[in-house]
Amino acid sequence: MIRSLIRLTRPYYTVPLTAGLPVIAAYVAGGRPNAAEGSLLWAMAALWSVLSAAYALNDYCDIRFDAVNSPHRPLPDKEIAPGIALAASGGLFAAGLALASLCGLPFFLLLTLVAVGLAAYDVYSKRLGLLKPLAVALLTTSLYPMAFAIQEPADTPRLYVLAIHPVWLLMTTLGYEMLKDIRDVPGDRAAGSRREAERRAEPGFLLAARAILLAASLLTLLPYALGYCKEVYLLSAIGAIGLVALAIQEQPLRAIPYVYASVVVITAGSLADLWAYGP
Repeated sequence: MIRSLIRLTRPYYTVPLTAGLPVIAAYVAGGRPNAAEGSLLWAMAALWSVLSAAYALNDYCDIRFDAVNSPHRPLPDKEIAPGIALAASGGLFAAGLALASLCGLPFFLLLTLVAVGLAAYDVYSKRLGLLKPLAVALLTTSLYPMAFAIQEPADTPRLYVLAIHPVWLLMTTLGYEMLKDIRDVPGDRAAGSRREAERRAEPGFLLAARAILLAASLLTLLPYALGYCKEVYLLSAIGAIGLVALAIQEQPLRAIPYVYASVVVITAGSLADLWAYGP
């Protein structure tokens, strides 16, 4: 049961997303985060709880679609009863917001807004049509204002990277979600969303996803070109571009891991560059 509950929260998404918060906060601070003692850790725990709650609720709402697209998921595989998944989601949402209340009013209000947005997305995502991947991209990019809500900005060159990276993450997440939507066409067709599934199955949708991903990857060169980051970051940007170049040559199912890896590479490279060269 515990293993199934952990799988329900999709730690392969929630842990990297949560880990992105202190990296962004470090760039806001121009070095090591200097948020109030303990508040960054509470903020990370709150964010993880809310993200985990959202994934649990998503599985509850999408059980008919996952029965075709992801039959190995805990709910369609009957490892967990739907009621338990819903209760776990509610408990995690409540825990996340309780933890956020320890991090100051701005962070609490922002995470509450994100939690409401995630819950609304889970309930209505199959009705959003082509706006669905954009909604996920916007919610993911909320990591940046959350970092500003928890961390006092320092006027260093690192701060100006945060005028570029939100655009990169928004576009990358958008392209990534479009690939996932193409992958999920069979389940959407079978569960009743045939019209939207057919739109995503058109060749132009895949071409658009690839173009967005390639443009986003090239944006990662700007922080180095403008002098905000150094050589370690440049190597990570080149690596990320290479991963995206591989992704756009593959079909969605095989492309998705490459795009995921490119985000991890940029995040790790950004942190390593900061450690190596300072603010």
